[in-house]
Amino acid sequence: MRTPPILSIAIPLLSLTCCAAQTVDREPGTEDPNDSSRSRVMTFPDADSLKSWSFSNGPEWPGATGRLAWHADAGREHDGAAALSYNFEKGGNYVAAIVPLPPSPAVKAVRLWVHKPTANLMIFRAVDADGEAFQKNVRYHYPGWQQLEITIGGWGFSWGGDGTFRNPPREFHILIENDGGTRAGTVLLDDLQWVYEMDPDSPTGDAQTTYVESDFTDTGHWRYEGSPGGGFDENRSWKYEFDDDHTSTNLVRDRGILGRPQRMLVRITGDASGHELFATIGSHFQNFERSLGTIDQTGPMTLDVPLGDMKSWRHFGGEDDGIVRYPLRLIGLSLRKKTETERGSLRMMELAFDTAYRPDSETVALIPTVSTSGDTPRFSVELRSLAEQTLTGRLHWSLHQTDRLLRGGSQPVTLSPRGKPTFTEIEGEWANGNVAEGRFRFRADNGVESPEASTTVARAPRGDVDLALNPASRMGVGMYLYRFHGHPEAKLWMGRMCDLAARAGVKWTREEFHWNWIEPARGQTDFTFFDQLVDTAHEHGISVYALCCYWTTWTKPYTDEGIEDYCRYLETLVRRYGDRIKHWEIWNEPNVFFWSGPKETYVKLLKRAYETIKAIDPDAQVLGCSTAGIDTSFIKMVLDADGPFDALTVHPYRGSLDPDRFISELRNTRKLASGRDVWITEMGWPSHIGGLAERTQAQHVARTYICALASGAARSVAWYDFREDGADPFFNEHHFGLIRHDLTPKIGYLSLATVGRLIGTAEFEQELDVGPGLVGFRFRNGEQSIAALWSTGASKLVRLTTGAQSARFINMTGGPALTAPLQGSTIMLLERDTPTYVVAEGPLKLEIGDAPARITPAQPAVHPGDEVSVRFASDEGVLIDLQPPPGWQVEPLKSGNELRYTVPRRVPAGRRQLLGNVTIGDAVFVLPVEIEIVPQIVRG
Repeated sequence: MRTPPILSIAIPLLSLTCCAAQTVDREPGTEDPNDSSRSRVMTFPDADSLKSWSFSNGPEWPGATGRLAWHADAGREHDGAAALSYNFEKGGNYVAAIVPLPPSPAVKAVRLWVHKPTANLMIFRAVDADGEAFQKNVRYHYPGWQQLEITIGGWGFSWGGDGTFRNPPREFHILIENDGGTRAGTVLLDDLQWVYEMDPDSPTGDAQTTYVESDFTDTGHWRYEGSPGGGFDENRSWKYEFDDDHTSTNLVRDRGILGRPQRMLVRITGDASGHELFATIGSHFQNFERSLGTIDQTGPMTLDVPLGDMKSWRHFGGEDDGIVRYPLRLIGLSLRKKTETERGSLRMMELAFDTAYRPDSETVALIPTVSTSGDTPRFSVELRSLAEQTLTGRLHWSLHQTDRLLRGGSQPVTLSPRGKPTFTEIEGEWANGNVAEGRFRFRADNGVESPEASTTVARAPRGDVDLALNPASRMGVGMYLYRFHGHPEAKLWMGRMCDLAARAGVKWTREEFHWNWIEPARGQTDFTFFDQLVDTAHEHGISVYALCCYWTTWTKPYTDEGIEDYCRYLETLVRRYGDRIKHWEIWNEPNVFFWSGPKETYVKLLKRAYETIKAIDPDAQVLGCSTAGIDTSFIKMVLDADGPFDALTVHPYRGSLDPDRFISELRNTRKLASGRDVWITEMGWPSHIGGLAERTQAQHVARTYICALASGAARSVAWYDFREDGADPFFNEHHFGLIRHDLTPKIGYLSLATVGRLIGTAEFEQELDVGPGLVGFRFRNGEQSIAALWSTGASKLVRLTTGAQSARFINMTGGPALTAPLQGSTIMLLERDTPTYVVAEGPLKLEIGDAPARITPAQPAVHPGDEVSVRFASDEGVLIDLQPPPGWQVEPLKSGNELRYTVPRRVPAGRRQLLGNVTIGDAVFVLPVEIEIVPQIVRG
């Protein structure tokens, strides 16, 4: 259901440099870059140095303006630089600077220096010898000159060909996105170098190791599938038995592989049966499969196959383009019958990978989980080290409520080498709240650090639940109850999920009415499961809108015959459920790979589907387009071809959520659809390791619904998705959910419940002018006024007056926000991107005054090993105590209100927090001060 963002929409960062770069050292100048005998260093000494370059304003998404120009003294050495200017005030997605690449020798990577004083996403593209475009993105924020190295390989997306990159590359594109930063500005480029060889003997950005993923004693991570006579036991014995119904047997793992694996090794004790062992590796929306070898020996065997670019593996599913997208995960092993031997046993000894990893951030991985023992949250942390030697150090931890630090500490931990897991446990607490969060970071004695990892657990709201249907509500989610099809306890699990959703105020769910399950053979229908699904949702006050796709196995896709078969399937659905389902969505994301036929054929299907549904139920609503992203080109194509629909559905995934841009896009989309309703039927962010923290995901939940409702353009909003799709800690697609795969609520669940309770049926009144760096929206629900406030930049303590006789202050998860009285005002923490609600009976007139405490870093982003000064000041009666991250050296400066910190040289990239404990009366606010750690060279 969820699709990766495409083209200039943000996609996950890939860092694939595995060797040091060698460049041709010649005198810098303005030589033609297509002349292979001349310089490969471009220093932009004059305007003529841009003569081979060109500029694009991203015409496929109109609105962007800008230019590429030469600036005389803006370079790194106060010499010339290329200046890429952009302006997105009137829309658009990107601008680009484009340069041809020399045809020989083939360029392997591009090094360049960038001065980008903004958080805007950068995208890099290369056009190969056949004219196919390949793309990857890099997001960093460093205010000074930053060196980047972009390899010609490891792409995140391609279009215009078969997905195979063919040398030599023709062009290199440098893009600035309308995503996550300013609407207008200038990015400087200097000292570009073409890299022709990757030197395997030089020190590199990556390290190499062989690590053990499993010794097969961790049976809890393996699941046997096959005939009843087979199985997998604690003695590592894989027993198989083939019959007419089972010609293969599987061990399923579905767990992430650390680093970027280059080789897979499976050690077994064979039985000389002659059967063949296969492995399936998962990438993003795509699987790879290959034979590991034949079991032709008795005794020890090592099956050894390359991974790398996986050109020797068969690929299938999703994008189906053969591009490897990290992280990879092992789906499982499959033993397939090749001889007459019907039964036997393999002893599984070890599964290992040769893998590349970044020493500064990937040496140690932390995998936290949380459970409730009785009513006490208990955190367990799995630590895995890729180092070749044992690491000793300390696990630093802290326990949090929504806006409160409860306590913290550290404990000694010794990590085994080569990936062998170490486990430790920490007991948490609720502290009279509804959320428990644990944050963890390992720091070794030799300076190696892990990135921070965190996890949360929440308690569902108690008390009476509204079980009445309310189609007027805008609170939806993708519950996807249909995924319980075939589950032996489907009705029980659907009921448990619906109970949790109802307690969170959910009133809509998007459900796929899977054609192949309903009509497995022409004219033979089975509605048993879907009758249960609709009944269960309605019993819990949740309306269903039906997603109608995909092609069944027995029809002819993308033909007139196939369309008529599809419409007969629609007719059976509407006749059966038309009294309970009034909204029918025609296909899922037909603008991308979920529809592999001609795009114009979708319009034909939409027209016939509209006629079919309206002929049976004229009051039914047909939802059309269902685009990945807000694909205005596809929507215009449907509109220009008179494709009929009652409401437009979009899936506006993005890398970050800028309130102004998001609201503007939704309003423009409604105008594009001639004022018809806009339904967001998918939108979300994942909380996997390497992605967003669960707490950050919860912030996105609240802001998504607040901004969508404030736009006045979104009739319904559905987070993708309600339940996590799996439990692989590294796979983003498993972690879009707000409750875990086992139905344990995360913090995002309460964020959703709070939005639904406060503004799910409220009317938007106005955007509030609450000062620079802050946003606010006011809603009205009957006589009640509700304001949602947050900071878009640094977290701030603010003085707040409400103009109401009494007001309640509610945090993101529905509990009382921490406040303190001071000189006639209410002091409240507005944390970065974290909504706080002010609720009053009657009018609200909010005024925000100066902060009573201020903590300001001299620079927001630094390199490892740099020094950073932090100034602090407070009003009378307000105390500040700064707590640096573990391992940071601190030195007071003479002024008395300034500290200088030295960042460790081996600190991982990413945001780090200095915590300022601000005491006002009896209240202690934890004011986080964020500093971005940026590598010396950002690799992509």
